[in-house]
Amino acid sequence: MTAPHSHLLEGSPRLHYLEWNPDASRTIILLHGNSANAWWWEPLARAIAPEYRLLALDQRGHGDSEWARPAAYSPTDYANDIARFVAHVSANAQKPLVVGHSMGGLNVLAFARNHPESARGAMAIDVAVTSSRGRDRYLRRLKSLPVVAYPDLATAKARFRLMPNEGGIPDEVVHQIAEKSLARTEDGRFTLKFDRDSFLGGDGLEVLETIKEIKIPTMLVRAEHSRIMTAQAAEHSHASNPQTRLVTIAGAHHHVILEKPEEVARVIEEFAASLQG
Repeated sequence: MTAPHSHLLEGSPRLHYLEWNPDASRTIILLHGNSANAWWWEPLARAIAPEYRLLALDQRGHGDSEWARPAAYSPTDYANDIARFVAHVSANAQKPLVVGHSMGGLNVLAFARNHPESARGAMAIDVAVTSSRGRDRYLRRLKSLPVVAYPDLATAKARFRLMPNEGGIPDEVVHQIAEKSLARTEDGRFTLKFDRDSFLGGDGLEVLETIKEIKIPTMLVRAEHSRIMTAQAAEHSHASNPQTRLVTIAGAHHHVILEKPEEVARVIEEFAASLQG
C-alpha cells in the first residue's frame, strides 16, 4: 500500500481528504469518529484489497478540514457534507459504499436515511444506538475541558491518549495517530486539531428511529467488548429493519478500526462484494 494522496474539496466548509488506490474501480468512503481524523483509517487501508479506492474524509471541525463558524455539528450538517463529498468524488462513477466509525457511523446513518440515492450501501461501526445521562455528562465534561498546548511534538505525542483508552492497541499505532492528530500553534506549541464544539454533535439524531427508516443495505458492526454499542442495542437495531445486517468482531473494543483493522477490512470487503449484483 502506497502513501495516500491528500486533496481539498472547496466549499463551506472546506474539506480535506485522503485517497488510496485512485485508479481502482470501486469506491469506499471512510468517516472517522469524534476528535479523530482521516489518518485513523491508515491501518485498515494497509489491510484492504487494492481493488478498492479508499477515500477517508476529515469531517468538518476535524483534522485539516475547516471548523464551522458559527458552530454547526449536527448529524444533518455532517450528512450534508457527506452528500456533497460523494457527489464530488463519484461523478460518472459507481455509487460508493459509505463506512463510518463511532460518531462517523452516526453521520453515515443520517446520510443513508437522508440521501439514499447517493450510495450503494452504508456501514456503521460501533455506534452509540442509545445514550445515558452518564455518557452525556461525560461528553459535556470533555467539551468544557481547557485546550491544552504542549511545548514540543515529543511531549504532545507522549501525552496522547485514546478515549476510551482500551484494547491493547500497539504503542506504535497510537504514536502514529498522535502525530497526525496534532497541529502547531502560532507560538510554536502543539495541540490537538479538532473543534471542541463538535462534542455532542450527535444531539438531535434518534438513532434507532433513523436505522428503522433506512432504505439501502446497511451493515451494523459491533466490537464484542464495546461499552458504546451494547449487544442488546445492536440486536434491537438489527431487528428493526430488514435492510440491516449485523456482525460482531470478537475480542474487540470500541477503537476496533485500530485494534483489529484486518478483521474490519474483511467485513468491509465481504459487504462491498455483496452489493455488486
